[in-house]
Amino acid sequence: MNFAHLFSRLVPLSLLVFQITSATFAARAAEAPFDYFQNSWSVIGLKDYNDGTRITPQNELVLAGNARLRLSCGSHLTPLSRKQTKTLLDGWMPIVLLATEEDGVRYDFTLWATPLPTVKDWRAAFDWPTEGDNFLNWVRVKATNLRSTPAEARARLDLLATNAPPPTGWSASLAPEKSAETCFRIPFQSVANTAALDKANARVWLDRTMNYWRNLMAKATRIEVPCQKATQALLAAHVCQLIASDHGVLHGGEGFYDEFYIRDGGYQMLELEEAGLFDAARNTMAAYLKAQRADGRFETQAGQFDANGQALWVLWQFHKITGDRAWLKQAYPQMRRAAEWTMRARREAPSDSPFAGVLPNAVADGEFLWDGKYHIVGYDFWNLRGLLCAADAAHELAEQSDEQRFQQEAEDYRRAIDAAWQKTGLAWFPPSWEKVGTHWGNTELLWPTELFAPDDARVNALLAEVRERHGGGFCEGTIRWTGLKEPVIHPYLSSYTTMASLIRGEHEKFVEEFYWYLLHSTATHAFPEGIYFGRRVAWGDTIPHATGAANFAFLLRHALLHEQGDELHLLLGAPDWWLEEGREIRIERAPTHFGTMNLRLCGTATGVEVKLDPPHRQPPERVLLHLPNSRPVVKAPRGVSVVYRPDDARRWDFPAIIEAYRKLRAPPLILDK
Repeated sequence: MNFAHLFSRLVPLSLLVFQITSATFAARAAEAPFDYFQNSWSVIGLKDYNDGTRITPQNELVLAGNARLRLSCGSHLTPLSRKQTKTLLDGWMPIVLLATEEDGVRYDFTLWATPLPTVKDWRAAFDWPTEGDNFLNWVRVKATNLRSTPAEARARLDLLATNAPPPTGWSASLAPEKSAETCFRIPFQSVANTAALDKANARVWLDRTMNYWRNLMAKATRIEVPCQKATQALLAAHVCQLIASDHGVLHGGEGFYDEFYIRDGGYQMLELEEAGLFDAARNTMAAYLKAQRADGRFETQAGQFDANGQALWVLWQFHKITGDRAWLKQAYPQMRRAAEWTMRARREAPSDSPFAGVLPNAVADGEFLWDGKYHIVGYDFWNLRGLLCAADAAHELAEQSDEQRFQQEAEDYRRAIDAAWQKTGLAWFPPSWEKVGTHWGNTELLWPTELFAPDDARVNALLAEVRERHGGGFCEGTIRWTGLKEPVIHPYLSSYTTMASLIRGEHEKFVEEFYWYLLHSTATHAFPEGIYFGRRVAWGDTIPHATGAANFAFLLRHALLHEQGDELHLLLGAPDWWLEEGREIRIERAPTHFGTMNLRLCGTATGVEVKLDPPHRQPPERVLLHLPNSRPVVKAPRGVSVVYRPDDARRWDFPAIIEAYRKLRAPPLILDK
């Protein structure tokens, strides 16, 4: 990479410097929004481009080749640091906002990404890398003199790389209460022609960026709830998937886990589908179909068997939510081959083996069992789920012979699982049938489809085991992951246990853990993988984690709309206060297994007003509306049964969960690094 050439791009040839009359800042520094992490990362980027620009906890930009660009301002050119909390424009767009004050001058930074201004069709290039994967980063700096005397504003960019050229900067003389601004333009990768980039109008390109993302989300499912943090985090989760997608294939992260995984991709696919972003989901579906081995097994992580069942569920789920029977017919031969692999693999052990009828031993990274000596319970759960999905697909396509044999196979598989469980002598399902490992796939027993009855004693025992005992029990409302020496909690793994409580009707437990999940995010609504909670650090700088974002999305969506077989449940997990007088929940263009629907609920002095436009493609057998006793429905829509439950004993919202966290004597953020 030619860093000298790149850095020459930073010289702002058209500075947009001008004086602006502005009102005096009445309130100089409102309290920064809550950000859980010491290592708070963010990303600016474009849909389906191979790369995005990561923004470090110190608010540096990470460019191609891991070169870092440092931003400084003030008379002493103080570098930005963790002290400045990143937020997003409108609370969710990939347009990062930062502010700081130096020597009586306030500096407002706006960072965003666009196609290179040299592209032939900028509209198309926003939606897809039409002319290569390079893109332009913009850094707009607005300086405002807060003093009653003149001041000098300064800003500078330094490229932190070997043999980097000298820094480039900007300065402006400011009269009292006056402002000036400039904009720096930095390509992610070096470009030969810089003149056209220098001439590009920052205001025009910022407007184009805002309009692109707003128009894209206007086509998606609209979900708005009284909790602003939750509503914004959902939109940010959609954006996270689209930026992490590379040429139409969902990847696990940007700059880390930057590849396609069947396991992560399954929940990422669900996120896009339930957001109504079917075109993006359909693109990644092709990657699933390409990930099948010659023996029929689906695999992206070598030697791990859960992917086979996960792929079957993903293919089934795509048909269920789109209703695309023609697509299912095309995919079905591969589903059949994957189901037949499970049938063969289950028969590898002799009939007198303690592991007869379950899958062979294999490596498992989730359970932290890398030597391949153990029989992984989650692999059996996922392949049982896959068989049931294949049987349902066969039923849809009138493949009666396949439906019957897959159903019979699933019943036999259940008997084998029951027998293996009895041999453990445990009340719950362990991570492996040998009873070792950390919990992972064994926790996905009611979600994303129910494998056991919600009141099965083994389900009860497992929830108690992971919440109360495993690794010391839940910490910060979140499951422990015990594969590392330093204590770790794992929010997105925890979501599977939280979903089990939703399905079991444990409303208040679900709401509490929903907010603990939301707590473990940045002020830009980025979610992690695992967390060293004693230090408030996400392991491996895995922020924003695409699966972490996807799992928040399904927690919120299924709190409002949840398919359970032939039933559609409304507000199964909505907190009571979302239904208070003057509050509103609005859902528009929401895809479900039964078709697209709209729902609006308004809290009034006498109860809850409900307006429902139900799904019509394949109407559910029953629609159930779940409400607290204190919030009766004013008039139930036709065909809707109302189920009342006790009021929550405690109000959980975002301020309440922050307060609960601080009472745990949580470690403070260290902002001077």
